[in-house]
Amino acid sequence: MEADVSVRVARGLSVGAELNASRIRDQISLPARGASPEEILLRLRQLRSGYEYNFGLNITYSFGSIFSSIVNPRFGR
Repeated sequence: MEADVSVRVARGLSVGAELNASRIRDQISLPARGASPEEILLRLRQLRSGYEYNFGLNITYSFGSIFSSIVNPRFGR
């Protein structure tokens, strides 16, 4: 599942967020025995989990002239 949101705050400035969630079914490479508390705290081993979540924020600013073909004649029509 994936969701994206983008909001224009001002001319040329927008703020966005994205969320990804997936169900993991293929964990063949993980060992069957449990991890010790030290391995968990130090993240030395991956633990068996059924889901993965990702969240991101972004800020985008665009600038330039709306008359770019007049400002720069190389972009002729």
